[in-house]
Amino acid sequence: MTVRNHAVEARCTACGNTGGVELIRLKDGAYRQCSACELIFTSPMPEDLEQLNEDAFTKRLDQYAAKVRNRRWRNRWKLRRFSRYRRTNNLLEIGCNAGATLDVARRMGWNAKGVELCVSAGEFARTQLGLDVFTGTVEAAAFPDNHFDVVFTNAVLEHLRDPLSVLCECRRILRPGGVFYADTVNWDSYTRRLLGESWKYLSPLGHVHLYTPRNVVLLCERAGLEHVKTWTSGVRSTAPSSAEFRCPWYWRLFKGPLSMVARWTDKGDHIQFLARKPLT
Repeated sequence: MTVRNHAVEARCTACGNTGGVELIRLKDGAYRQCSACELIFTSPMPEDLEQLNEDAFTKRLDQYAAKVRNRRWRNRWKLRRFSRYRRTNNLLEIGCNAGATLDVARRMGWNAKGVELCVSAGEFARTQLGLDVFTGTVEAAAFPDNHFDVVFTNAVLEHLRDPLSVLCECRRILRPGGVFYADTVNWDSYTRRLLGESWKYLSPLGHVHLYTPRNVVLLCERAGLEHVKTWTSGVRSTAPSSAEFRCPWYWRLFKGPLSMVARWTDKGDHIQFLARKPLT
């Protein structure tokens, strides 16, 4: 399989190391794992990553906007886990998209702010929902030191060119004892091992970083955050761009039990982790 020739060198974005092993090669690129920090990243890294993300999210804006109403109860349940950390009442979502979760946070009484790279999504959140959303990176937003109780992301870390830089910025803007939460992609999942190249989340031009229960701990340590907890959830059956791929009929019989086992063994498709800014 060929690799597009429009990218930069295969250097780990978290630690700068050039050593590592190639894990899998696809038509749009390969995934390598750093030998030092174990982060998994697209190699070569797309030079036009930000534009690729902008185009992909703009095409799905109507779909994301529909989630504002359709997922209110689900988002409320997700946000309840942060209640115990409420001190300043300030909450930030990085990659807030059209504002579905941020809108619920505001309804729950949080002083909720968002950061969104996609221009059209940020504009929708501001004009249609009246949310406080900055278009750009979290670093460019220049929030005050020690400001937020909670900073969280959902399906964002896998899209970032430099996840370590983002976590370092989160450490700066979190108050001492404040928490960072992320929901991202788990390379160690059972379905990735079963489906190989057909796994839903293998997308070198979109998901440029993949995570494991171990490398998220190392990433937190490099950012100066204290890792609190990691857990996984969910199993998926197909790749979104593989219409020709069909799971066997018996997949439905095994999907439920496999999902339960995945939760117990940290082998689900989604990895979630919680980290805390040190008190001193």
